[in-house]
Amino acid sequence: MLDKYDKQIMFEYLWKTINFFYGIMIILSILVGIRILLYFLDGIPKEKTSLSGTIIVIAFIVAYVIFRNLTKPYFEKKINERK
Repeated sequence: MLDKYDKQIMFEYLWKTINFFYGIMIILSILVGIRILLYFLDGIPKEKTSLSGTIIVIAFIVAYVIFRNLTKPYFEKKINERK
């Protein structure tokens, strides 16, 4: 079994992993935004762009950001218990 200290360390590393992927999502959202801007300015041919795929990627990014922001207070509480 894990003792209290091990659980706190586990929560801390899990939170760091969530933040790592959050950073990746921020970068992806910038790239998707640039691609959408080029699409609307006719910089990308319409037949080379899947609008439904873009919507799915945007929905995934938004869902992850919401997930991270909803779990943030829980992880902060768990991490700050030992301090």
